[in-house]
This record gives sequence, structure tokens and C-alpha cells, in this order.
Amino acid sequence: MKNEKFEEYFLRYRDLIMKIAKDKTGSYHDAEEICQQVFISFYLNMENVSEDLTKAWLIRCTKHAIIDYFRKASRQREVVTDTTETEIGNIAVEEEPEHSEVRLDNLDLMGRVLRTVKAANPQWFEVLFMNCVEGLSYAEMASRLKVPETVLRARLYRARLFIKKKFGDEYRDR
Repeated sequence: MKNEKFEEYFLRYRDLIMKIAKDKTGSYHDAEEICQQVFISFYLNMENVSEDLTKAWLIRCTKHAIIDYFRKASRQREVVTDTTETEIGNIAVEEEPEHSEVRLDNLDLMGRVLRTVKAANPQWFEVLFMNCVEGLSYAEMASRLKVPETVLRARLYRARLFIKKKFGDEYRDR
């Protein structure tokens, strides 16, 4: 009985959920994953969802899944450290061959920038990494480093000036 009812709702609302997710993420693959998450959650909570509110519940759940998707994506940016390893988040990106070459060039530049900043001033590197890669706010960084936000802002400003001075021409050429 539960499986039949679930299948009925799935067939009725699958296209709607896919459209919402695809419109927001721009990726069919990511939309499929979000749709799957939404319907798994629905299956687990079917008894708690009123029949007349099912559509609204699925749409709300989809919006929350999309928010989670973007939060997760912002934490899993690509980072090249001073080793030769590349840490890549599990975000599937469909690219054409000419885009992948540009992407590799950008990764190379980012790796060189981070290594140069780290060699020049480890404190600059630390705040740049926390802010640009980990996506932490000034308050979170200040708390973690146990320094006032004004000190943090000064370090970021100096680090960015350093990067602009060292790599400004190369960045503009891209």
C-alpha cells in the first residue's frame, strides 16, 4: 500500500521537482540527485504528510535540498596546495574540451598564487585560505585565529595587494 501510494506521488510530481531543481542548479545530473533526495525523504515521512499538502511539502523539501546543494558546493571548491595533489569536491561538472584547458590553467594559476602567498607570509595564506576556500566569515575566522576582525581585514587587504602586485598582469591576460 505504501509503495503504491509513493509510486503514484512520484509519477505525479517527479517532473515538477526535476524542473525546479534543474532551473536552480542548471545541471540535469544535479537535479536528478536532488529529486532522488526529495523523494527518499518523502518516502520516509509519508505518514506525516497530509495528502492535500503533499505537493507543497515536496516543493518545500526541494527548495531546502537546493539550498543544501549550494552550501555543499561552496565548501567543496577546488584547491591546489603546495603539494602536487589536487583536492576536488564531488561536484560533477560537464565541460567541453576547450573549457577544461582554461580550467586547468586557472587551477595552475591558483596553485602558484597560494604557494607564493604561503611562502611570503603564512598569516596571509591562512586568512586567504579560510576566507576564499573554506568560505568562512570574518567573525568565524577571527574566532578561530583569536584575533580581532580588524586585524583579519588588514591581513586580507595586504594579501590581496601582494597578489595583485605579483600576479595582476597574468590574471588580466586570462
